[in-house]
Amino acid sequence: MNAVLIHINYFERGQTLQRACRLVRELGADGIEFRRKPSGYAGSDLDYLDEVSRAIDKHPLDWVSFGSPGVDLMGADESQREREIEAAERFYRKAAGRFPLKIVNAFTGKLANPDHTLPRHQHQHHGSAIATCEQWAAAIAGFQRLGALAEELDFQFAFETHGVYLHDTLEATLRLVDGVGSRHVGVLWDHVNQMLFPRVPTFEEVVAATEGRLFYVHFKNLLVPPSHFIAISSLSGGILNIRNQLATLRKTGYHGPFCLECPRAGDGELFVREDFSYFLGLLNDKAES
Repeated sequence: MNAVLIHINYFERGQTLQRACRLVRELGADGIEFRRKPSGYAGSDLDYLDEVSRAIDKHPLDWVSFGSPGVDLMGADESQREREIEAAERFYRKAAGRFPLKIVNAFTGKLANPDHTLPRHQHQHHGSAIATCEQWAAAIAGFQRLGALAEELDFQFAFETHGVYLHDTLEATLRLVDGVGSRHVGVLWDHVNQMLFPRVPTFEEVVAATEGRLFYVHFKNLLVPPSHFIAISSLSGGILNIRNQLATLRKTGYHGPFCLECPRAGDGELFVREDFSYFLGLLNDKAES
């Protein structure tokens, strides 16, 4: 059965990392996708890694993943880009020495349109739509180097499809992955993140297009989106049919991990129990079919 991870955003409401790890173990999930460093964290990413280590030592998990912030390769300063790559190499090398590091949620740095009259929610005006040839080249070269590190340490990077990044649309993410050309660098598909683009590919189109390059899938759900934001719902209560998405993945023999995500306010500990119970039921249906 595919591994099921829980995103740390279920527990970013004052809980300690130890509590998050304990609750995930009690649920029966396989692991957590942490952030590389939470917003507002006073220490360095390596300091945060030490905190994660202490929590995992107390409540071991089979899967430990990390997400944003990623490696900012969008700036014009070559020396700054080099520092970003070196910092990432230090972080992931140290992480791989401490945990069963298998998958990393990768980002190449925010890429917002300098025209401030264009709102951030109009994703078609940001990210890959405004990327220069130099930014594409920098992202590809940076992750060719990081892909070599992933190969050495036996884990995978997966670019999350996310607005206001170079890897925002299906086409852009595949262009980046193909440019890097590493079997350790692929796609993390998040369908909800596509819902503010004018055209959203079907889940079937995504799975067909990413064959062999789909490493990781995020699951969350939403209500019908208004014009400028997405109202995140429970995993079972939104407009996306998660059961059908899993069936589509099953047909292709997808063996990668899943991650349940909760970017909404409220009682995350209640939400994680509800979402995981629903998702586990779908997986059990799959196992019996």
